[in-house]
Amino acid sequence: MPDTDRLYALSSVYNHPWLSDVGGPGLLIHDPVMAMRWYLTTEREENLAVTGHVSDDQGATWRPLPPRELMADAERALAAMAEYGGPQARQSAGILRDALAAEAADWLDHRLRYVQPDDPAPYRPDEPSPESWQRGGQIWALALGTLPDEQVLRHLTARFTALQSEGATLLRTGAAEMLDALALAEAPNRGEAAQLLAALGLLNRLGFGFGTGQLDTLAEDAQRSILDHLVTVHPATAPVTAAHPEPGHGANMAARAYLRRLSLVGTDGEPRLLDDAAAALAEAVTAAEQQPRPAPDPSATARQAPAIPGYPKRLEGDLQAAAQWRLISPAARRAAEQTMDRLARATSALAQATAAADVNQPPSPQEDAALLSHRSLHQELEELTARHALLLHASVLADAEAAAEPAQHAAVVAAAQATEARPRPGTAAEMVAAEDAFMAHVTGVEDRIAETLAEQRRLTVEALQRIFPYAVSSTGRHTVRRNLLENSGLGLDAYQQAYWAIGESARKLESVEAAYRSGAVSFGRPPVSQDDVEQARAALQRAETRFADLRISRPYTVRAVGALDRAVHHEPPEARATRAARIAAQSRERSKTTAPAAPPTHVAAPTAEQVRQTHHSAAQQHQPGVRPA
Repeated sequence: MPDTDRLYALSSVYNHPWLSDVGGPGLLIHDPVMAMRWYLTTEREENLAVTGHVSDDQGATWRPLPPRELMADAERALAAMAEYGGPQARQSAGILRDALAAEAADWLDHRLRYVQPDDPAPYRPDEPSPESWQRGGQIWALALGTLPDEQVLRHLTARFTALQSEGATLLRTGAAEMLDALALAEAPNRGEAAQLLAALGLLNRLGFGFGTGQLDTLAEDAQRSILDHLVTVHPATAPVTAAHPEPGHGANMAARAYLRRLSLVGTDGEPRLLDDAAAALAEAVTAAEQQPRPAPDPSATARQAPAIPGYPKRLEGDLQAAAQWRLISPAARRAAEQTMDRLARATSALAQATAAADVNQPPSPQEDAALLSHRSLHQELEELTARHALLLHASVLADAEAAAEPAQHAAVVAAAQATEARPRPGTAAEMVAAEDAFMAHVTGVEDRIAETLAEQRRLTVEALQRIFPYAVSSTGRHTVRRNLLENSGLGLDAYQQAYWAIGESARKLESVEAAYRSGAVSFGRPPVSQDDVEQARAALQRAETRFADLRISRPYTVRAVGALDRAVHHEPPEARATRAARIAAQSRERSKTTAPAAPPTHVAAPTAEQVRQTHHSAAQQHQPGVRPA
């Protein structure tokens, strides 16, 4: 694993015109090179929008991750691999760098020769136009924050039959313009009003065209940063902002709209358009100043305290939930680290096999094996991440259920304290009213607690169906439960096998150490070396670590799986009126079954056998030595 606690969470959403707001694939990885390559091959305009988050403390806290920061991390990782690694590591770094450049060129080519997905006659030109080259450079700089290097340009120009020397120049020119605009957005107080207005116009025009996709949000953030400063220094808007500094005020919003319009027209634009913009600003400011301010809503500030503090809790995302579960379960964290390390090695092996392959020849067995290993490990990591995310959702529900009992006790105590604070009731009616008030308070809090738990259960079941869509049937839910148990160290013999592995490793270490000290050599085997002793000692340490991880992880996992079972099989609570009617009906039925039977209206005459037994009993009572029963 890299010498850093950073984790990269990349999630995607379909933004295709016919499939929008649907969750797409995701990746939770510790390798920035793999994360950057996944971003470049997944993010596409009007198809998949990728959102990145990064954690510097192994998943405890998260912050947004711009693509330019991810690219910088990948470049630093490749540079460190080439500088501090051996010859093989330097070779792998070069191959990975070339593969990253090829995927970046493919990502940029989709912007240069962009075709709308809803175009009735989609046409992908053979070569980009000069405007597309310059616009592609602006998009590159907006997303990745650098100038395209020579490797990217080489892979990009190799896609076209004609020489693209002018296109590469325009690409770099557009990227340089965008970098200057982004520099002003980061420090707008360093630029003059004319420079800020030109940068605002560049960012504004970039959002009008196609091909930017989700990168529009980056341009909007830069525009907002420039506008926040420009609106206070521009001669036409500074008086308006001084009178109405609130960004939500109508006059302030009109001033910002004027600057956006002025950035597109230009200060040296057509006079008629400039006059129209100034007139529109004056009219909007006058209308906003004459409009009365809305009165504050008192109900918006008077919010009721939650029945269970901190719940219902909505998690930030499934990838972040998986990382947080690994902070709870050492066994899950170790499994994820091992899988990510294996996937990183498989990715390097696949890049080496692909780089050495001939495109005119069928794939070699080594290339097929590398591709199969990479695909299986990637799927294994996805399944591991999904299981860990679901376990944290279930663990949050278990925490909410555990916090419900103290919340109910606190409600009873609060109701009792409120009752004691009132004057002591003097009549029976006052006592009944006080008792009703006490029970109403307790019942109201209990109902809110039940609603909170129901909402948390709904979120858990929703997460189950989102992460494992096949869990809508009983068979699917059973499959999920079995996978959670078997792959989390909860199998019937997993704990016992981990304990036995310690004994076997200890006996093997003792045997190897004895053979090493004595110098005895078995027939047909090499002599025992110090490396053999170290390997046996490392195997014992791994067995002890696995057993310790299981001891810590098992209670948390059992608790989470139990909460998930209760959420799936939970019946919705009854309404208060329905519950009261059901209890009343049960009371009536119980009263019917326990009522005494009516006395008989007549007594039947005794039979001859009953008369004989009666005389026989009376005769025995008068016999001497016989004690009556």
